[in-house]
Amino acid sequence: MIPDLPHAEGFWHHLESERRLSPNTVTAYLRDLERFADYWRSRHPERRMEDGDLSKLEVRDFRGFLALCQREGLSRATLQRRMASLRAWFRYMEREGWVEKNPPVLVSTPKLPKRLPRAPTEEETAHLIDKAEVTASKSRIRPRQSWVVLRDAAVLELLYGSGLRVGELCGLDRVDVDLDAGDVRVLGKGGKERHTPLGRLARTAIGDYVQAMEARSGEEMASDQPLFTGVRGGRLNPRAVQRLLRDLRRQLGLPEKVTPHALRHAFATHLLQSGADLRSIQEMMGHASLSTTQRYTHLDFMGLAKVYDAAHPRAHRRGARRREMAA
Repeated sequence: MIPDLPHAEGFWHHLESERRLSPNTVTAYLRDLERFADYWRSRHPERRMEDGDLSKLEVRDFRGFLALCQREGLSRATLQRRMASLRAWFRYMEREGWVEKNPPVLVSTPKLPKRLPRAPTEEETAHLIDKAEVTASKSRIRPRQSWVVLRDAAVLELLYGSGLRVGELCGLDRVDVDLDAGDVRVLGKGGKERHTPLGRLARTAIGDYVQAMEARSGEEMASDQPLFTGVRGGRLNPRAVQRLLRDLRRQLGLPEKVTPHALRHAFATHLLQSGADLRSIQEMMGHASLSTTQRYTHLDFMGLAKVYDAAHPRAHRRGARRREMAA
């Protein structure tokens, strides 16, 4: 629903067509504008906000809105997003010449605590994928069900092997995956396209799944057909992938934080721990900023020290000199 605010419909088209934000993000931004409209109407019940009212809005109006949201007990992340929505709305109207200033940019929001997401260990990740693949191999004697478990195994291999977001994975069409070249074309945030490598195990898992799908339908998968489908035939829903991870981690007794996004984090973390450089990981993950990659691929100091000792020439020489002195 588009909020009853000036230029809200144009802002909606701006978010969808120009910025190419995800439907969930667009909905959240419009909902935030509606919350601000409710706040404004509560202070001016006799009026309906018009263009002239926008130019009269001041910093204190947005600080009052933020204070109300804080009293409601909203999280810091929600507070930040609400102010980001209002800033984006005013930035859009500034560009179009409907307002001359952007008061929300002068309102500071509480900073989010820097939390490092937990990546599953290599052992935990292997348990998840092995569990799905064992189920898949057993299902080959039941052709009517095999494509589902083969799909699940391919989904896990692709999430971990290529570091895709769950929405990106569910949005793949058959044409986006080149099994011969080992390449996946991904449409990421903001409509940005990137290519990421497809590992040997993922290629095998996807190939088995595609074979099962084609045997099931009796024809080759069309290039524009969704790569992963649900049991009712439509495109696979991200919630189905979340349920898959939930069921597997409960069977294996793994922590609740082992989610589809955690597998993406594991992809980056394990690459970094094996010596991959940050720029390459940034490219594969589709991060606009290197700082985002650094946050997702944090290594503790001991891990960094081991890499240094193993790789840096001065570390070797220092160690050799110490051994000489000890002798």
